[in-house]
Amino acid sequence: MRFKLIVSIIAVTALVILSCGDSPVSLAGDPEPSFLTIGLHSDSIVYSSWTQCSETDFDAYILWRSQSAGIQADPSQAIALKIFADDPLQLTWFDSTVVPGETYWYALETRNTSGLFAWSNELGITIPLNEPDNLTVFFIDPSHGSLSGDAMLIRTPNGFNYLIDGGDRRSDWSCGEDRILPMLDSLGITHLDGIVGTHPHSDHIGGLIAVLEEIPVDKVWDCGWTGDGSNTYESFLWEIQASGAEYIEGNRGMVLDWDPDLQVKILHPEPNPGTGNMNNASILIHITFEDVSFLFTGDLETDDGEEDVLAFYSPDDLKADVLKVGHHGSSDATSNYWLDAVQPSYAAIEVGSGNLYGHPHSELLYRLDSRGIPVYRTDQDGTFVITTDGTDITVF
Repeated sequence: MRFKLIVSIIAVTALVILSCGDSPVSLAGDPEPSFLTIGLHSDSIVYSSWTQCSETDFDAYILWRSQSAGIQADPSQAIALKIFADDPLQLTWFDSTVVPGETYWYALETRNTSGLFAWSNELGITIPLNEPDNLTVFFIDPSHGSLSGDAMLIRTPNGFNYLIDGGDRRSDWSCGEDRILPMLDSLGITHLDGIVGTHPHSDHIGGLIAVLEEIPVDKVWDCGWTGDGSNTYESFLWEIQASGAEYIEGNRGMVLDWDPDLQVKILHPEPNPGTGNMNNASILIHITFEDVSFLFTGDLETDDGEEDVLAFYSPDDLKADVLKVGHHGSSDATSNYWLDAVQPSYAAIEVGSGNLYGHPHSELLYRLDSRGIPVYRTDQDGTFVITTDGTDITVF
C-alpha cells in the first residue's frame, strides 16, 4: 500500500493546470488583499480557500470565476460566484457548477466599508474528464469568537453524504447555519443521508439543529445519553423528532450501511451511557475504503475512554491512516498507548481559533511530532479536505 501527501492546490497534477498568477497587490487605502488557492477533488468540484483580511473595516469577499484569464482587468467577462459579507473568517468555497473538460479562472476581490477593493492572485484550473470516485472528508472550521467544536462532512465514493457533529451555536451565530449549510449549498447537497451527534456537548451538536431545520435528513445517530443534559441537547433531540429523521442510538458493534464500497463500524460507547464523563460517551466511528481507514473519536479522553476501547479491541481493529484527534487536541486525550494502537499517518484536529482552553495543547502536539505525524488544524488551516481513492491520500 502506498500513501502520498500533496499539500498543494491540486489533486491530480497530470490533469489539472494551475497558474500562480500575479501576487496580490493593493494601493494605499485599499483593503488587505487575500492570497487565493484552489484545488480539485472527486466529483469535479473546485475547492477555493484564501487568507483572511484582518483589517477592522472589512466588508466582503467576492469570489469571481471566468473561462478567460484577466478577471481583474475585465470583471465584466466573469461571474460573481458568491459574496461573503460581514464574516472575515469565511475563507472557503466549493464550486460544484464546473463542467468536465473545461478550464476556469478564479480571483477573489476583498472590499472594505469605504467601498475600496483589492484583488487576490488569479488561478486557473482544468476540470478532468474522468475523475475517480473518492472518499472525501471536509474538516469544517468551527471558529467564531471563543467558540470551538467538531464538524465534518463525509462524502462517500457513491455520492452519499453524512455529517459527524456540527459545531456550536449562540444567539447571533451557528456553525450549522453560517458554515455547514453554505458549504452544502456550494456542493449542491440538498439532502443528507445521515448525521452523527457524537455526544451531547453543545460544541458538537449545537450547529446540527439548524441543519435539521433546513434540509431533509434520513437518519440521526446519537449516543443515547441518559444522564442530565443541557437545553441544547434537549433542543437537538426535539429537532430530530420534528424533522422526521429516524433516530438511532449508536452503540459499540454496530455496522453502518453508509456505502457499498465502505466498511463503517461504531466502536464506542456501550448502550445507555449516562454516568461519568460525557466526553467518554462519544460515538467512535471507523471507516475503511479499500486500503485506507479513518477513525473519528469525538471528545473521547484517555482515562475511562481510550482505555476502555483499548481493552475491548485489538490494534488491528483500531488502526487508521487518518486520525481525528480526540477532544480538540487536549492533553487528556490521544495518549501514546492510543497512538501505538491506531498508528495514524495523518492527524486532523478540529478546534476553534479563539477557544478559551488553549487547544490544541503542547503535550499532545509533542506526542504527534515525536512520531513524525503530519498535523492539520482548523484553527490554523481553516477548513481543510482529506480525500482518498482507496490507495493514495491527498490533503487540501
